[in-house]
Amino acid sequence: MGANDYKEDLEYLYSALITHPSIMRGEKNAAELESLYLTNCERVHDYVSLIDAATELTVFFCDGHTNIEIPYTVNDLCLNLKCCWDGVKSDNLIMEQGYEEIPERARIMSVEGMPIEELVEALANRIPHENIYLVKSRMTSYPYQNYHMFSEMNLKRLFGEKESYSVTFASDGKLVKKDIPLKSYDGFLEFAPDEEFLAYEINDDTVIMYLRSCICNEKYKQTLREVAALCNTKNISRFVLDLSDNMGGDSSVIDEFIKYTKVEKYRRYEMTDFSSGEERKITNREEVVENQKQDFLLPEKIFCKVSHHTFSSARTFAVTLKDNGIATILGLPTGGKPNSYGMPKKMSMPRTGIRFRVSRCSFLRPDASRDEEIALLPEITE
Repeated sequence: MGANDYKEDLEYLYSALITHPSIMRGEKNAAELESLYLTNCERVHDYVSLIDAATELTVFFCDGHTNIEIPYTVNDLCLNLKCCWDGVKSDNLIMEQGYEEIPERARIMSVEGMPIEELVEALANRIPHENIYLVKSRMTSYPYQNYHMFSEMNLKRLFGEKESYSVTFASDGKLVKKDIPLKSYDGFLEFAPDEEFLAYEINDDTVIMYLRSCICNEKYKQTLREVAALCNTKNISRFVLDLSDNMGGDSSVIDEFIKYTKVEKYRRYEMTDFSSGEERKITNREEVVENQKQDFLLPEKIFCKVSHHTFSSARTFAVTLKDNGIATILGLPTGGKPNSYGMPKKMSMPRTGIRFRVSRCSFLRPDASRDEEIALLPEITE
């Protein structure tokens, strides 16, 4: 392909981005986006420069749903280090699995001498995000090489082309610097299969329900019925909904869940659809909804656990429970901003086939007095 093919793809992306709700509503400056596009169009001449240009255009929106997605293949290289942010102090990046002599839970201090906090800042310029917590989530667990902190794509851009990269770990009070070679991607970041999206366990007087994806199918509905009945027959006094590994899905899981709570009335998110080119309000946050309660209900003490990975419909779920006084929030700040955009249209660039998404709707939380919050913050940090 020639330079004109790459420019054509960038133009295709730009034509989709100007339909974003923030442009149509005047929240983002259309002239500023156009200037950014024209500047980048002059620079595009190959695949790498197209990725750089497309990244800059999508980051402009501060919207985690408006982004480009470049999936890993078996031909792509990375550092095969599985890591996560510490559940107690999320500034600490720790090993989720051991690597050779580096033990599980060793702390990653730097890559090629760059401290992790600086690496987060560098990747914030590449990862479309609503807050810094979403950057942290995507750089460690999103299965796309253009976001993953240890992909060859990002390492080469930051530190130059090498066969291995030095990583400094802290373990047992000592610093260990180790050269980690690039290896073929083996699928360790892939999303969990849909059939594994739901589970629960009983610990003494507490039920913990793990919802790893928002899927409102018969299994979800049956599990809610089953858990509510168990809470009644076993005198369970505490229920925890764990959304800490949930990146979203179908928001209808929320109303279904609330049917099993004791709340009489509640308010939903306000949703405005821009896909037709005009504003069309779907739901209004001022509307009060009568709860269609079930025969068996969950206990009054309901907690909702969230993390940096809690995004999209999972964030909507947690915020709805918080704003209606249904649940106490545990864990870490959410990657999703409470007021945001979503319901993206999925597309591909015509020449390169690069996948991208552009939000079509805006969402406002039930409690308007909290509109300025950049994340759903936990009331209890575990």
